[in-house]
Amino acid sequence: MTREAFERVVRQWGSRVHSHAVWMLRDREEARDVAQETLMRLWKHREEVHEAGAREWLLRTAHRLCIDRSRRLSVRREVPDGPAGIETADPAPDPARLADSSLLGERLESALLGLSPRNRAVVLLREVEGLGYEEIAESLSIPLGTLKAALHRSREKLREALAAEGVSP
Repeated sequence: MTREAFERVVRQWGSRVHSHAVWMLRDREEARDVAQETLMRLWKHREEVHEAGAREWLLRTAHRLCIDRSRRLSVRREVPDGPAGIETADPAPDPARLADSSLLGERLESALLGLSPRNRAVVLLREVEGLGYEEIAESLSIPLGTLKAALHRSREKLREALAAEGVSP
């Protein structure tokens, strides 16, 4: 991959790598570190990575770094009592809507945190990032059938967790 191709890949996918890391780690600073490490590794391996496959390579690398970082962090510090709020972009929310949105975000985040890191990544890559099944399977290095089963089970678990909290579709 040339320097120009690397720059194109970073411009196109850098923010997605960071976004995925934020969702996985729930810590913007740690996610920034993971995103930076992922891009540094891409630069280091630029001769082996083709521009066409860069997105999958980036997401797979970021996912693995997030798993490693999560394991290290869980050993170093205690898990907080509750999930952090999800930031929402709303130009002029009224107080009731803001409160409802915040509560829904907390419930959704709590339900996502109830999934294993791999299953959380599967859901986020499919539902938030909009990747196709084949792309996710390749990014996470899992068979397509395993991916589909994991996504189905994860969606069911999320539905059950949200229903238990009184959230309906």
